Amino acid sequence: MPFYNFEVRTPTHVMLTEGAELADSTAARVEAAKRTGQLLTEHAGELWVDQEWQMDVTNAEGLILYMLQISAFRSAAVDQTR
Repeated sequence: MPFYNFEVRTPTHVMLTEGAELADSTAARVEAAKRTGQLLTEHAGELWVDQEWQMDVTNAEGLILYMLQISAFRSAAVDQTR
């Protein structure tokens, strides 16, 4: 089975890298969505730091196959002290 890496990064650093053997690229996309959902659930309070998160799915050679991008920003209408 092919090996896929899942990296979560922000503009300043890589936060998490994990890999898995999966049946195919469709399974890798589904796994990326599940992992992103789990990270959003577990770190919901940390998401609101006004920057983008990205999950890269790479093959065993490190070639990026898929990317999920998550952006969370407060609008100017929100009191920035909260």
